[in-house]
Amino acid sequence: MRTCPLGGAGTIHGVRLAMLLLVVAGFSATCSAEPKVDPETGRIRLLLVGEATSGGNTFVVSLLRSDPRISHYATIYGGASAEPEDARRYVRIHFPRTAERLVSSIDVIEYMDSPPWVFTEGQQVWIHDAIRDDGMGLVLVEMGWHTCYYAWWSCNCPWDWINSPIYQAWPMDVVLEKIIQTSGYIEIVERTPVVDLPDFEKTPYQGALYVGVVIARPASKVHARWRVGKEDAIMSTRYGKGTTLALPSGWDCIPSDMMRNWKYFIDFVLNSVYFAADVPIPDDPELAHSLRAAFIQFVEQKTMMLSLLDFIDRFGANTNPLHKMIDDLEGRNKEAGRIYMQGDYAGSWEAVKGALDGLTIISNESSKLRRKALFWVYVTEYLAVSGTSMACGVILWTVMVRRRYYREVKTTRLDMRVG
Repeated sequence: MRTCPLGGAGTIHGVRLAMLLLVVAGFSATCSAEPKVDPETGRIRLLLVGEATSGGNTFVVSLLRSDPRISHYATIYGGASAEPEDARRYVRIHFPRTAERLVSSIDVIEYMDSPPWVFTEGQQVWIHDAIRDDGMGLVLVEMGWHTCYYAWWSCNCPWDWINSPIYQAWPMDVVLEKIIQTSGYIEIVERTPVVDLPDFEKTPYQGALYVGVVIARPASKVHARWRVGKEDAIMSTRYGKGTTLALPSGWDCIPSDMMRNWKYFIDFVLNSVYFAADVPIPDDPELAHSLRAAFIQFVEQKTMMLSLLDFIDRFGANTNPLHKMIDDLEGRNKEAGRIYMQGDYAGSWEAVKGALDGLTIISNESSKLRRKALFWVYVTEYLAVSGTSMACGVILWTVMVRRRYYREVKTTRLDMRVG
């Protein structure tokens, strides 16, 4: 009678049990992963790579820069934002020079419709190893197949990605030359922090029609799928110690209705980076959204105030007191960010609300200063216009009404006689 080389049924069950324990251990490691952040500040150091200069991309970059938890390390333009030589020049300027420096400087890399050869083969190996061995996060935005409408280098070139070592860390496989069925909406498969936001399924997610088909790998988690064709849409995986997340549509392809009208778009953008860095996402979406919107509002209003003060300063007004007030409020806003990172969201809300109220006061004071500085400008304009009008009126009355300088033309009789 033949016996099983593995030692019979008992051994088989033992192997299955061991495999189950490995799966459970991997799940536990995923749940208890240490956040990948700057050890000194607790902030996520984010490197953006790819198409970051068009449409919704610039808006998303501004959102990422406004969040106190995220530190924008640099942007390396590639894809449709820069030709190959320019992209490599950005790499030489901004990318760390060694693998050790990469691990100690960057926590998350977000690719936005970018080809792989922006980096050299050696640098791609560094990124792969940093994800697997050191827990660096990876966010893939619009990295499925689509047609290159402008030039061969103006898209993400998935046929080249397949041969890149970073492709091993992706949560999905790319299907070349195949796009999803027309659908602007996606449906949630599992309510993870990335997609568990109010009205997410009711909001159109895709405006363009060239989203490529991707298939989640066996070990990946599918967060959402497309509503019509049921193709995989949003997915993630653990690769070694790192987390990778894939979002199907580019930020410049998302309908403007979603960006303008969906209240939680900012949370969707920021949560994707938090998720890749294994940073806990706030449990209260309403309070988190209010805080994030307040931080963005502070940046926007402060920028507007500085522009207004710069304009007033050109007319000789003393804007130093208002600049000092802005510096003080900037300190309060940073304090609100520090409290936010500690998890005290209520305290952070009070601090940032006080900073916004201070900007309102500065806005009122700057308006008064502007009116005072421009008073003599308005007086000068009034006198110039009034004087010109009076001069034109006098000339018009003299020439056209009184006709003082007109003389009657004397008539003569033509003498037809010939000498």
